[in-house]
Amino acid sequence: MMNLVQNTLSRFVASGQIAGCAAKIMRDDQTCFEGCFGYADIGNKIKISDHTIFPIASMSKVVTVAGIMRLYEQGLFKLWDPVSEFLPGFRKPTIAQEKPDGTYELVPAKGEVTMRQLFTMTSGVPYPGNETAAARIRLEKEKEYAAQNKTEPDTITYCNLVGQLPLAFEPGEKWMYGFSIDVLGAVIEVLTGKTLGKYLKETIFDPLGMKDTGFYVPAEKQDRIATLYHINDGMKPVERKYPAQKPNFESGGGGLFSTVGDYSRFAQMLLHGGKLDGEHILGRKTIDLISMDHLTPQQQATHSWDTQRGYGYGLGVRVMTNPEIADINGSVGEWGWDGAFGNWFCVDPKERLTCVYLTTNLPGEHYRFIPKLMASMYASLE
Repeated sequence: MMNLVQNTLSRFVASGQIAGCAAKIMRDDQTCFEGCFGYADIGNKIKISDHTIFPIASMSKVVTVAGIMRLYEQGLFKLWDPVSEFLPGFRKPTIAQEKPDGTYELVPAKGEVTMRQLFTMTSGVPYPGNETAAARIRLEKEKEYAAQNKTEPDTITYCNLVGQLPLAFEPGEKWMYGFSIDVLGAVIEVLTGKTLGKYLKETIFDPLGMKDTGFYVPAEKQDRIATLYHINDGMKPVERKYPAQKPNFESGGGGLFSTVGDYSRFAQMLLHGGKLDGEHILGRKTIDLISMDHLTPQQQATHSWDTQRGYGYGLGVRVMTNPEIADINGSVGEWGWDGAFGNWFCVDPKERLTCVYLTTNLPGEHYRFIPKLMASMYASLE
């Protein structure tokens, strides 16, 4: 049934575009495709297998969203609550307002960041970088912190420090991919009194049997981690060390490791309205809320990534609204997310289907690969 997918993924590797990948597609609770291609370690000729552990980067975000929405169901917060109710560092925010000459001035924000704005990436809380004045300020502050401290702060401390830095824009004004879901991870810790990793293990990983998923990879499993490769620079390996024990900062926005089998269990739970094999993780209506488009027309105008054409944005996930704009032969209502190293997953309620695709690309360059995978997958359906 899925020969097209087999051929497409094989070609990614055989053509030298990627080092390797693993994928699993399930429909009507049956595995209709499962395959591993290429190498987890080219130099040592270790092939990718079902047991290969991948750093999944931003695919962590959807797990964190599922975790905090359990607390939403318990009535522990509302989406319109100010974040400062849980993390005082977010009180009285300022905005780094950029000027035409490249400078900026700090001005008081008209409102505070809300929980809903964290979920929908409309908070204005940036990643460190060069894209905005706020991102540049954060990058500089993180360098200063690292120079003055031997260890990184814990999750709550880190997010409170970020909350004291300027925002990129007035909360709710725009869509901007950033640090928002990491902040939700800190809120989980505040509300539960547990570390994010422990909470997710107890409420999601253990119930679903996701035995190889977490914020670190124990020493005895480190040799199963796939090597990242510079796919546009001769497939050189990325020199990167991964934690073998719990890190101080557990990044709910990008710090998880997982396998294609583990994450497929998670995706299947989402497809089945929050339940899988008798385990109740979330309510059906909560899944509906996560997977609907939450952006206003003004926010959607700034939701302009190439990979997001034809999509809206829900609570930490993309949501397909216009396949004809996306140039994808898929379904309205397909949803999911991806990760910086080329990883991607989807939940398609209409076709009763999930797909998990894990790879080792730096940069991810999803626009080169994912539309081809989706075209082959959807063309294979009867």
